[in-house]
Amino acid sequence: MKQKLLLFVCFLLFSNLLSAQDMNRTDAKGRRQGPWVDFYANGQKRYEGQFKNDQCVGEFRYYDEQGKLKATNSFDKGGTRALNKSFNNGVLVATGYYIDKKKEGEWRYYSKDNGKLILVEENKDGKVNGNSTVYNPQTGKVAEEAVYVDGRRNGPSKQYYDSGVLMMECQYKDHLLDGPAKTYYPSGALKEEGSFLRGNKTGIWKTYNEDGDEVSRDQYSAPAQELMDNL
Repeated sequence: MKQKLLLFVCFLLFSNLLSAQDMNRTDAKGRRQGPWVDFYANGQKRYEGQFKNDQCVGEFRYYDEQGKLKATNSFDKGGTRALNKSFNNGVLVATGYYIDKKKEGEWRYYSKDNGKLILVEENKDGKVNGNSTVYNPQTGKVAEEAVYVDGRRNGPSKQYYDSGVLMMECQYKDHLLDGPAKTYYPSGALKEEGSFLRGNKTGIWKTYNEDGDEVSRDQYSAPAQELMDNL
């Protein structure tokens, strides 16, 4: 019995040695080939996956320093486009495509607490470009809509109450409020209207009660530097 156990242990050690020798290989041209595994300083696995001619193939799995799955990348045949899934304590928190290691197309983000959808945004060349929609994770209703250009807000934006009623509609330019804006009561009635210039209220702003009667009118002057920037 002891002899059989010894032979079994030797077999396992030999198998592990062969497996280790077959990993993290490069060919004569220095290209990574076959299975690769990398480790943190504490010995925990950092990632594992397959290479062919130095290109990622199939699914790569990434872990944190405690050994928990952090993300997966599923690569296409070319090795440059990958479907990413990111996790937090086993809960999916983001998914979308990378092209040449840059975010591309639609990305969806989820709450780490309940897994509900909280954000959908369009990306191009690694930056947010196009529509961005924020969702209330409790109700599932849209909380905010905006348009981005090269990672900065540019264009119309809307914010909503938890009920889904429009709370504010405005314009952004280079990530600052700029242009006409309106705010609303939870009932949907108009509350304020006016304009922004580079993040500051400018011109006449009117305030109404919920019956639609004007209750105040205020005049704002944008800072001199903001006026100069818009000449």
